[in-house]
Amino acid sequence: MPGLSSRLGLAIALLAMLAIYFVTQVEVRVDPRPRGSVAEIGALAGRTDLNVLFILVDTLRADRLAANGYRRATSPGLDYLASSGVRFTNHHAQSSWTKASMASLWTGLYPHRTGVTRATDGLSSQARVPAEIFREAGYVTIGMWRNGWVAPNFGLGQGFEIYQSPLPGQIPDSLRRKVRAGRIEGTDVDLVFSAMEFLRTHRDQRFFLYIHMMDVHQYVSDAETAIFGTTYTDSYDNAVLWVDTQVRAIIGELERLGLREHTLIALASDHGEAFVEHGREGHARDLHTEVIQTPFILSLPFILDPGVVVDSPTANVDIWPTILELVGLPVLPLAEGRSRVPEILGRAIEGAADQQPDFAQLDRTWGKVRKKPAPIVAVRRGSHRLIHDVVGAQRDTLYDLASDPLGLLDIAEANPEITQQLTLEIERYLERGVVWNEGAPRVELEDMQLNQLRALGYAIEQ
Repeated sequence: MPGLSSRLGLAIALLAMLAIYFVTQVEVRVDPRPRGSVAEIGALAGRTDLNVLFILVDTLRADRLAANGYRRATSPGLDYLASSGVRFTNHHAQSSWTKASMASLWTGLYPHRTGVTRATDGLSSQARVPAEIFREAGYVTIGMWRNGWVAPNFGLGQGFEIYQSPLPGQIPDSLRRKVRAGRIEGTDVDLVFSAMEFLRTHRDQRFFLYIHMMDVHQYVSDAETAIFGTTYTDSYDNAVLWVDTQVRAIIGELERLGLREHTLIALASDHGEAFVEHGREGHARDLHTEVIQTPFILSLPFILDPGVVVDSPTANVDIWPTILELVGLPVLPLAEGRSRVPEILGRAIEGAADQQPDFAQLDRTWGKVRKKPAPIVAVRRGSHRLIHDVVGAQRDTLYDLASDPLGLLDIAEANPEITQQLTLEIERYLERGVVWNEGAPRVELEDMQLNQLRALGYAIEQ
């Protein structure tokens, strides 16, 4: 008779094999959700059985999804979510660097207002974030992440009852798929496995689950998803397909547990990735369109046929004002973003969204805190987008995104009036300080954390 340790080891192996099955299978499923209508979206706020799953796919460009017109089939799962739900086609993040972007996403405030712009900045404890609102409403709140820039010591775990980075190795090495790339330990398989465990444990409770996936950032794929080639940009597409299978695995578990019809799913990203469109690769270096334009998809507890497409300009600061209104919870106080429920329901006034500017910001010395800040700020109003260097080291650039979606043709010199107007918008934006009295607290980074963050490929100096 096998001993307890042997039986336990066998049980873990069987669970791991089950997890691998869910993560790697790409079977055709019958969507269990009922069909619904746009009119029913407004009634979601009255439901008492609704969960919220928020999936953040780190470093995901909007234009690398087939749903947004990409030529490759990188995202069949995400495409289906978009085609049967709500897809925002003109959506921007607030920074090209994770921590600044996520602080804005959670608070609905632009980076200059959160004060989170440099490596040692943390989000103020005075901030009110969605997890706190959900928890006060009786939801079980849990956050799972693999990016060290959203670690709890930066203040980004506020409101979560459990906020953790799953340990690599929950699935035995002998069963783990070999990946093409990756600088930090583990893969999103660990994240998916932990999420499945949470769903099985809390299936009878209302929950808010946040999952922050990293394998696109790390260019991870396996033998089944590395199908597009071996160049830098091919490897990125392979990773998008790999992560798409992970998202499908989580949704498959929701379906298996009978939770799909009771869950609102939101998918977004913190920033994109550059492939030399403006002479650089990667992100966290500038604010061009390729590192700022990100997806935002809402998948409802019912199927929309056809899905809703929102073409008006939207931003990550709008995400939580929108979701909180949809589920009938209190608004984010002080948020500069706004709910996009009117656009979803087709009730927005024509052109109204174009009149409201949105901003993105990056401190070019964010990882070198001994150096003076060197912020660049982008403002978008309507189809025009200006990138302004606050300290003047680089010439400002202006783009018309209607005719030039990637912002490749600088029209600043030919349009001095528009350039001046948008520069004034940025100056007014910068005149407003951090919202909270304490500002952004300074966080001392220990050697272990510094090494983990450097493993993501960032150059950080203290």
